[in-house]
Amino acid sequence: MKREVIKISNRKSIGIDLDTTLNSLESTWLEHYNKDYIDNLTPKDLIKWDIENIVKTECGIKIFDYLHQPDFFYNLGIKPHAAETVEWLSNRYDIYIVTAYSPNVCVDKTKWVKEHLPFIDSKNIIFCNNKGTLNLDYLIDDGGHNIEAFKQCGIVFDMPYNRYLGDNYFRFTNWREILNFFIDEKI
Repeated sequence: MKREVIKISNRKSIGIDLDTTLNSLESTWLEHYNKDYIDNLTPKDLIKWDIENIVKTECGIKIFDYLHQPDFFYNLGIKPHAAETVEWLSNRYDIYIVTAYSPNVCVDKTKWVKEHLPFIDSKNIIFCNNKGTLNLDYLIDDGGHNIEAFKQCGIVFDMPYNRYLGDNYFRFTNWREILNFFIDEKI
């Protein structure tokens, strides 16, 4: 059975990924790793989704331990121009923040959205590990697997690890480009 988001209006809907799309997960995560493992990885080095295969072997899957630290997600920064773009969009579309579910970080992620995007109602935060099940008009996401699974209009937030998707989707490198896309879009 396919789960569907129940629309609260007749407006088009946009799902927006939280991690690395709205927040600075990749930069902060690598800062912690680089400090602890004396390395110098940058987001440009993330050419594969499976980060445990990019970091030093002595780190490996321990790279995911950072994501379980208290307040890790809450303390992430926000991408430049994301807040004002999402606010502009929220006046024209139904906006849902769609983020991966992990029980120990849901509260931090919700608090982050409340702080950085106070105009987004908590009921519009969806914790979901299979974004292909969502019935939304658009999905803005950095995860290639999420874009590929999504049935409607996938919008790729550009990262080195999702470039294998090629030109099959709309692709943007920042929130100003996304804003311009939706300004030009016929609502």
